[in-house]
Amino acid sequence: MTSHPSGTARARRAAATAGAAALLALAVPGTARADGGPAAYDRGPSPRSAGAPARDGGAPAYDDSGPAPTPYMGWNTYYGLGAPTEVQVRSVADHLVSSGLRDSGYDIVWLDGGWQADTPRDSAGRLTADPQRFPSGIPALVSYLHQRGLKAGIYTDAGDYDPASCGLGSRGHYQQDADRFAAWRIDAVKVDFLCGIAEKLDPGPAFKEFSDAVARSGRPMILNLCNPLTDDWGLPHTPAQDAHNAYVYGPTTADSWRSGTDIAYGTPTAGEWPNVLRNMDANAWHPEAQGPGHYNDPDYLIPMRTMPDGSYELTQEESTTQLVMWAEMASPLVIGSDPRTLTTAMLDTLRNPEIVGVDQDPLGIQGVRVATDATGDTYSKVLQGAGRRAVVLLNRSGQPAERTIDFAAAGLTGKVAVRDLRARADRGTHTGSYTVTVPAHGTAFLKLTGTDDAPGVPLGTHSTASPALVRDGAALTAFTRGAHGELRAQTGRDGHWSARTTDLGGPTHGRFLGDPAAYAGPGGRIDVFVRGTDGAAYLRSYDHGRWGRWQNLGGDLADAPTAAYEGPGRWTLFATGADGTVRSRGPRGGWTSIGAPDGLALYGRPSAVTDAAGRTHVAVRTADDAVWTRVRGADGTWSDWSSLGGTVSGAPTLVAAGGTVRLLARASDYTLWRRDYDAAGGSWSGWYPQPDFVSAALDGSAGATTAADGSVLLVFRGVDGLVHQSAL
Repeated sequence: MTSHPSGTARARRAAATAGAAALLALAVPGTARADGGPAAYDRGPSPRSAGAPARDGGAPAYDDSGPAPTPYMGWNTYYGLGAPTEVQVRSVADHLVSSGLRDSGYDIVWLDGGWQADTPRDSAGRLTADPQRFPSGIPALVSYLHQRGLKAGIYTDAGDYDPASCGLGSRGHYQQDADRFAAWRIDAVKVDFLCGIAEKLDPGPAFKEFSDAVARSGRPMILNLCNPLTDDWGLPHTPAQDAHNAYVYGPTTADSWRSGTDIAYGTPTAGEWPNVLRNMDANAWHPEAQGPGHYNDPDYLIPMRTMPDGSYELTQEESTTQLVMWAEMASPLVIGSDPRTLTTAMLDTLRNPEIVGVDQDPLGIQGVRVATDATGDTYSKVLQGAGRRAVVLLNRSGQPAERTIDFAAAGLTGKVAVRDLRARADRGTHTGSYTVTVPAHGTAFLKLTGTDDAPGVPLGTHSTASPALVRDGAALTAFTRGAHGELRAQTGRDGHWSARTTDLGGPTHGRFLGDPAAYAGPGGRIDVFVRGTDGAAYLRSYDHGRWGRWQNLGGDLADAPTAAYEGPGRWTLFATGADGTVRSRGPRGGWTSIGAPDGLALYGRPSAVTDAAGRTHVAVRTADDAVWTRVRGADGTWSDWSSLGGTVSGAPTLVAAGGTVRLLARASDYTLWRRDYDAAGGSWSGWYPQPDFVSAALDGSAGATTAADGSVLLVFRGVDGLVHQSAL
């Protein structure tokens, strides 16, 4: 949040920084929790995309990735200039061109707070620029930038204007301001929340209203949300409105959203290295929330900002580490320092095409932590192309240290070619691992090329949602969602899959939202449940050798449905309703609510299964990132909700197998974790990983069914979108 706040707002900001640091001292994201649960995630919702069906409870269904298909890049005025002037901005813009930064991708010139007049609106309520700072006006500046191959960004706030708390507020003027920015030919809008915090607004609905206004303006504009996401800012707080909520509302609302507090404040000061680590760690919490067109934003790059005594708040190595980590996490690369003050060496680093290339990889996958120890961390990021990874060996300590990448941790096997991206030099071919000495507060940034070590058999099919799987004897059928939101079926037997898929369309305009849920009954019958684009549940059945029509089951659903399935006509459908609770109905209709864990919002679809004893288990992921279950006994009585812990941020998968129930969930490093239900004792085991599912093997949730021998058969989507079939 960067609007040059008053002293009161600045004090709040300092408190938030201390609070975030304290929280990070207690929990390292991306690792197992003390309760034994995984830091498990599922790719989250999609960017603003007109009519695009959701993926995994919201991610993009096809190639509409908005105005930023790869992380956007540029420069912002806040840290380098404070309240900017037209002359300064033009000078920096010229430097972006002459230094080669523009040609390296840093092409947005973003006005932060301070561009507006002291009285921000004229008599008609229109935003106006400060006439002394911008005598030519914003449209003239935008034209200047566009003529030089640059884009123009601007700043506002989602709350009501209150000069005691913020410099600018758009609440009550969302459409007017969006139209104003569109008329000025603005290319990117940052929406702060200082005003919103002061009046204790709920950020999700406020940002959504502004996002809708931008969409209605008719001009594609990048939308960046800036909310600090900590309780210290005085927001109304419930467990559902914790530091993770931007990962819930951000991907469906904007092209990027801040994942933590400001990385620095005001005048450059020594010792910013801990702040770089703080924002990096906060950004690591939810890698699944982003993909092409929608990104976690850990704040601006602050390379070597000069302090009043002429020294730097970050060293060259620390500045490079920030750039490398931001690139590894596929973050927006926005320079906060004044680029005119940077050394030639720093400019060369910012322009390094191999570092920038990792950030701009078209898969848009955020690198994840795959190993950590007292000295530092290892991150791995899947790149486009078979067997390619970008790996960072991070040394957090103040002394040089040897760091090793175990290739298996990055999901690679066989001989692996190693390239040093910082040095732009090959380092030979290695087997098993690679070790290098990393400077204090530094990184080794490596591109690895080897053989993917993913489990199972590839189906040769892409899916835009997590797939479903059914079994009829030895025959398997996988259900996926196509590029345009249509349902597709593909058959296999004995590890061999047909190269052809059957297009089954969808219930609403030929498509559906979220993940399909499929179940096999006797005599070769298959029932498939989906959520239509109208929010209702639908059923389509295969019986007597042919597919029937879609049946509308009604409901007002917020995510994909699932079913506790005992056979044709004997099922209970469950889904997250628009009211935020788990809704259910049977074959005869009558949607009812079974509630939700007290005070917790649900995230993603539920999972449900009926075990051999006739108990129905429902599992949900809540916004506090835990898995909760509720059980209906054979007598129809429901238990209370019970937490299974974990730090899950994706949909769980339940499957009945061998007289018990298994729970599967993906972890933050894209591995698969599991818990088992003890039917006799009525309790769950602890979390434990599935060793065949190395990092980057799994994206989203697994579709599961039971084999004849009681083992579990899976279909799952890799991070490249390709579907595989495996077994546990």
